[in-house]
Amino acid sequence: MNHHFVEVCFFSGDRVSFMKFDKSYIKNVLTQALYQGLTPRKLALTCAFGVVLGLFPVFGVTTFLCFVAAFLFRLNIPIIQLVNYLIAPLQLILIIPFIQAGIYLFELRPFPYSTDQLLSMFRNNLWLLVKETGLALAIGIGIWTLLAIPLFLILFYTCFWLSNQWKRRDQRELKSQ
Repeated sequence: MNHHFVEVCFFSGDRVSFMKFDKSYIKNVLTQALYQGLTPRKLALTCAFGVVLGLFPVFGVTTFLCFVAAFLFRLNIPIIQLVNYLIAPLQLILIIPFIQAGIYLFELRPFPYSTDQLLSMFRNNLWLLVKETGLALAIGIGIWTLLAIPLFLILFYTCFWLSNQWKRRDQRELKSQ
């Protein structure tokens, strides 16, 4: 059997760890959720929230955001967290572009510090470092906020259509057996 794995990277302090998800495992989790009463609408909401919140440009808070959304909207917690974990590499890739887009859109001055300067500020002027990076993260969050609603709607309707098609196909396969 040919296994296809999705590998997700996690950072914990100074450690990097990897988790592998077999694509058939992911499919089975989603299929079982549909069979256990999760409607295609709820599955679409869960996946859309998982992606959009998983792209939030502050590393380390997406698990909490997904949990809160799942609790508030009565979504499937394991599925929203699975989607969040699968989207984590894209989140890391998009943090800097979100900040750069915000700098351009809001006509702010570019982030002017090199790595050496940031290390020096960490040692000598921590408050300035927090102030400068805080503004950069706020700019990234601003761009994420502008994109979140349209992205959510696109993902929701796409996932809703796909999950309806998937459920219908599986029901036809069950009837033919």
